[in-house]
Amino acid sequence: MSDFAVAFGSEVDLSDRSDGEILAGLAWLPSAPDELRRCAQTGRTDKFWRAWSKQLSAGVDRRLLRKRAANRSGVWPWDSSRRHPVKSVWSLIEKQEWSRLSRWASQQLTAKAAWNDEHTELELLGLADWLWSGLRVTADVAWPVWRLVLTRSLELAAYLAKPLMCELTPDRRLLVTGELPWLLGQMFGDIEGVTEFKQLGQQSLRNELIEQTDGDGTPAASLLPILPRWLASLTRSIEVGAIVGVPVLEGEARFRFEDVVTKSITLLDRDGNMLGAANHSTQVTETGPLVPMLLRGAELAGLDKLSLAAESLRFRRHVASGGSKDKFHSETFSESPEERLIVTDTDLPATQSDWASWACLRNWWHATANTALVRHDGPSVNLQLSLLGVPMIDGEWGLSVRLDGERLTWTDGWTCSCWSSDTDMDYVELQLNIPDGPMLCRQVMLSRKDHFLVLADSVAKVGRRRIDLESTLPLRRGVRAKGDNATREIRLTASDVKVRCYPLALPDDRLHSTVGEFDSTPGELRLSQASSSESLYAPIVLDWLPERASLDAEWRTLTVTEEGRKLAPWEAAGHRLRVGKLHLVVYRSLHTNDEFRSVLGLNTDKESVIAQFNAQGYVLPIVSVDA
Repeated sequence: MSDFAVAFGSEVDLSDRSDGEILAGLAWLPSAPDELRRCAQTGRTDKFWRAWSKQLSAGVDRRLLRKRAANRSGVWPWDSSRRHPVKSVWSLIEKQEWSRLSRWASQQLTAKAAWNDEHTELELLGLADWLWSGLRVTADVAWPVWRLVLTRSLELAAYLAKPLMCELTPDRRLLVTGELPWLLGQMFGDIEGVTEFKQLGQQSLRNELIEQTDGDGTPAASLLPILPRWLASLTRSIEVGAIVGVPVLEGEARFRFEDVVTKSITLLDRDGNMLGAANHSTQVTETGPLVPMLLRGAELAGLDKLSLAAESLRFRRHVASGGSKDKFHSETFSESPEERLIVTDTDLPATQSDWASWACLRNWWHATANTALVRHDGPSVNLQLSLLGVPMIDGEWGLSVRLDGERLTWTDGWTCSCWSSDTDMDYVELQLNIPDGPMLCRQVMLSRKDHFLVLADSVAKVGRRRIDLESTLPLRRGVRAKGDNATREIRLTASDVKVRCYPLALPDDRLHSTVGEFDSTPGELRLSQASSSESLYAPIVLDWLPERASLDAEWRTLTVTEEGRKLAPWEAAGHRLRVGKLHLVVYRSLHTNDEFRSVLGLNTDKESVIAQFNAQGYVLPIVSVDA
């Protein structure tokens, strides 16, 4: 009879104990099956393994368990075991080299786990998932893995019983305090002390979901770089709950998960990578590693065929598997909004949250959609552009302002002063009021019906001081930039996408001198402009419609009038751009006034207007912003 007890919540060293001692020392809950107890008391690992496997399979939905194994959910969000952080374990599982996996586990039995090491966490997840999948392996192969998983589980329970010794990132915190206790609690459900361990995991999963997302499911900006891993951990945990018939999330949390899955889908590019994620630059398979994970999350969240988000994922999977686009049958999904008879606000894949400090502008759900991710949770603004599904701009949208030669600095974060989304466009405006200083404003407008984007910076309330502004756009690796010989246009090329960039406040003809410039350096576009005093407005238009790629472009600064008086450039700015049938007017009031102002046929009392000429020559506002 063993003189020690193996139970959750008790610190016990198993490294120098024999297999028989460990089995005899297992402390069981009163509800534990008698057969399991008897087999453990015999000290024979073969009998115990058969009894434990039988007991484990009796309490699960085997169909869902097989589906989990087929989906290879443990590899999420990586596209293969070769890219997994603990590829030594996952490669053996993927190749089904069970004997080598067993030998590896035996070697680890004498090693002390350090719970501030991410490898320990992910190795435990992989091994536990393998044991739980119900593979038919012999006891001599399975036992070293089972013993190692039990040892690490007891160490984890003891580790979580004390204050955490280090600050964990949200994805690791979810894994360590939520997913692992929840999964391991199902595996060792008959051992004493496991109930509290399992409940800790379930509660942590719920708390992390609520604390890391807005009321509409928008993840916090700080979560975006690790969102794939965080969401994969949450999805796997909910899947475990479905397999054992115990829902992890209920009430508000259940709807929150549905929303966060939908919001995450809006961030996917053509290859199935997620904008904003730290690992989004990794080259992956055609559907991307995140599409299967998000599909499973959509299923678990109950997103049916009425969900455009879920249907867009199924369309990706259909095409990736070799299916014809024409043979994808859906009453909901369409490749463009023009193919739907009615498009409502709920159909639009745009997101904005003041709490989360980011906005996603996106024209549609298709893989080749245009997407702009604007993150503003600090003194700088991060901008990522995916055009026709191909990432082009990626990183800090740089801004430097000098007043009379002295550089302006700030530490406060930007606030969203305006958000608008309709069937024509998505628009976000960020504002920063510097104490005893000027007001800075940044604008992003993405057309939903055409392939163009407007970016603009403005500086106002400066007084009689010279303004020098420099704005930079970071180019994604592999994007090539080339300036036009005759004009100040710059062309970007990546994959099969070509983007034309126009600095509207600078003369289009290079022969016309100006104090500003628009050029490209390795890895970025740079716009510089200057104003003699008061205010400055610096807009850029990006255009990537293939049919306009070879057409001549012209743009110029417009005269703005108020009651017949010509306004100074520091009072109001107006610019127009014409490329084929695209004819835009961009207007910004830089000096607040209640009177109507006129610019190229547009009469307005708004602070900002982006408008377009129609075929009949009328100026129709796309977006109008009140002062």
